[in-house]
Amino acid sequence: MGDNPVKSKRMAFFIMGWIGMLFYFAQRWLFGPLIPSLMEAFGADRTTLGLVGSASFWGYMFIPIVAGLISDRFGRKNAILFGIFGFSTLTIVSGLANSANQLFWSRFFTGTVEAFYFVPLAAFTLELFPEKPAFFLGLLISGSSIGWFVGPAVAGWLLDITGTWRAAFVVIGVAGLGVAFLQWWFWPEAAPNTRTGAFFDRVILLPRNLLMLFLLGLVLTFQMASEFGFTMWFPVYLRTEVLMSATSAGLLAGCFGIGQALGRPIMGFVSDRVGYRLIGLAGSILMGISFMLILSVASTPMKAFFTLTAGFIGAAATGGLWTFTGLVFTSFKGLALGIIVTFAYCASSLSPLAIGYIGDHYSIATALWTVTVPCALAAGVAFMPTFLLQRSRRHQSAGKPVK
Repeated sequence: MGDNPVKSKRMAFFIMGWIGMLFYFAQRWLFGPLIPSLMEAFGADRTTLGLVGSASFWGYMFIPIVAGLISDRFGRKNAILFGIFGFSTLTIVSGLANSANQLFWSRFFTGTVEAFYFVPLAAFTLELFPEKPAFFLGLLISGSSIGWFVGPAVAGWLLDITGTWRAAFVVIGVAGLGVAFLQWWFWPEAAPNTRTGAFFDRVILLPRNLLMLFLLGLVLTFQMASEFGFTMWFPVYLRTEVLMSATSAGLLAGCFGIGQALGRPIMGFVSDRVGYRLIGLAGSILMGISFMLILSVASTPMKAFFTLTAGFIGAAATGGLWTFTGLVFTSFKGLALGIIVTFAYCASSLSPLAIGYIGDHYSIATALWTVTVPCALAAGVAFMPTFLLQRSRRHQSAGKPVK
């Protein structure tokens, strides 16, 4: 009975963390439906807007290692709260930009603080719920998947009713600040001690661990390149090449996030029993096939169905990857997660830019076929060598063996 208040506070914080994940991705992915309006407002082409769209990724790319190190050494709380207060404030600032250059830099600095939210929160969730790690981590990240829907859907809706692209940035940023305050208020008092005695455990330098981190980073690179490129440019494809309204394009593109929101906890539950890498591998390959079907069918309801399916199945890949990484490298999970995220962002941030460039010279449909589909399939292929990298007993100090 004495544990009930602690458990209640833990669950209240988890709910606030879930909502925070929603706004974390809502502010990131509100950009897609606004691109045609931004092109008109700033007199910019698709390549330029692809560059602006990648700005937050470039700001983000080297910060996860720093965020992971700091949260491993000094605890998760300050890092997490700095992240959510920071990206919410800078989202509002983005809505005040008066040029493509200003918007680039406001989005760049938004990216630099995002990592302080996601990486420490993912590690903290594994520590708060050790009994069902993949399920709770998948459930947490499902909040970001809803954000994947809310961002483009709300952005398209606000654009249609207000006539200005600025409204989406301001509304979502203000709402994020409200959630940040509630997350601070509900912080669990009996949170586990996450501090370590040094900035990093030298066991990470063992060759097997470095090779495993490289392979996991490669998987995440392809997975993120596929997901991020698709999410940013699919609504533009729907608006400019399928000729949908901003609201309809945002809603249809948002089905990817709805699919992920449903798929993350369900596939996390399955992964806890079947194996994280096996489910992740299957998810990547099936997501690539779903992307092919989305671009091949003419029917709008079928496009929506396959978009939902791609999100549901693709959720298994990143969910399995995050959980596997955190459980294998238990003594430095924040650092390990930070390393693979940094590795991935260095390359995957080029995906939106590449799609914008190909779209300027050919079409967005061609760009999605040549970037997002191959990257999704490549993520599954990159998962395969991790099964061959067996951890010997003398290397188990980095964490217990997991599937």
